[in-house]
Formats: sequence, C-alpha cells, structure tokens
Amino acid sequence: MPSLNELDGFLVDLRHAQGQDEEELLGRSELPGLIRSSPAVLDAVLKLARRDNQMRRALSAARYYSGLGDDVCSRIDAVLQVPFPGAGGPKARPGRR
Repeated sequence: MPSLNELDGFLVDLRHAQGQDEEELLGRSELPGLIRSSPAVLDAVLKLARRDNQMRRALSAARYYSGLGDDVCSRIDAVLQVPFPGAGGPKARPGRR
C-alpha cells in the first residue's frame, strides 16, 4: 500500500517533469494509485494543489482520466474549481500600457 513516503517520490518526479505534458502523464499514471491508498495522501495532495500549479495539473489529469470514485472527485473538484492564486497575473495600473 503506497504511503506518504511514496508521495515524496512522486513529488520529486513531478519537480523534474519537463513541461505540462509530462506533469499530466505523471498525474494519470502514478497519482491515482497514491490517492486511492489512504486519506492522508489525498489530504496532502489537495493541500499541495491549492498552492502548486504542477500538482494542480497532475491532479486534474488524475481526476479526469483515471476513474477515481465520486467522493474523491468531489473533493478534487472543490480544489480545482478555485482559481490558482497566480492565474490572474499582476494587476495593471489604470492608464498604463
């Protein structure tokens, strides 16, 4: 049964991912098994997804392509529906081009 230690290994792989396609591939291939392993892993993943865009992309791929249960998907959706903090970019000052 995967554990938080195996999640650490996944996070190392995710940090070394070369672009969004690789992040999503890791999310589809490795993350669902980790999420199913225990509530503690799911909690840790959701916490990271709130502030880490790489985890967010991997989690989105796991959610939509890996057949996770409805209860897990509901928890994931609650995180993914909230805009990522940096998504809006810096606010432009009025009158400045």
